[in-house]
Amino acid sequence: MTVSDGARRRSMAKRITVAACATLLSTVAALGLRAGTPPSGCTDISTVPPQYSGIQYGAAIQGMFDDFNGMNVGCTMCHFTPPPTPSGHLNLDDGVSWSHLVDVAAYEDASQTYVVPGHPERSLLFAKINCDTPPVGSRMPYGFPSDALTLEQQALVWDWIAAGAPAGITDGVFRDGFDPRGLAQ
Repeated sequence: MTVSDGARRRSMAKRITVAACATLLSTVAALGLRAGTPPSGCTDISTVPPQYSGIQYGAAIQGMFDDFNGMNVGCTMCHFTPPPTPSGHLNLDDGVSWSHLVDVAAYEDASQTYVVPGHPERSLLFAKINCDTPPVGSRMPYGFPSDALTLEQQALVWDWIAAGAPAGITDGVFRDGFDPRGLAQ
């Protein structure tokens, strides 16, 4: 082997190592493991058929925030204004919730985003309703059993975020049907 062959191989090995590290870092980021504790104890939603279109934010997502169990119990019982500040500094009242969630840094950890359109796996909102130990804080709804939100409700949030988290109705932009669904490990 000549000196130039050895130098080329070392250079190529460095490029491969850098590429492998970059791939690992992007995978970690895609899984939402940038900061805080990685989510654990996540509920498997893979058995729920995906809903690719027709999710109306006001009726489906806001409706869940207002009354998730059909007994007038909802996230807005704690996440509302006033008194002085809503729980977790997150107001989920009708008319303001979408703008307080989508592309908004989390109060608990500014490196986390509540909803990253198109990326439920990187959205703190989904981890908080789906995992016993989300990256920060507690599983929601706080004080309720982990199955307070049904698998279908959790999957609906996943599908809404995956469809771009629109303020209106999801338009049916097809995502690859083989995308992993949920954070269950």
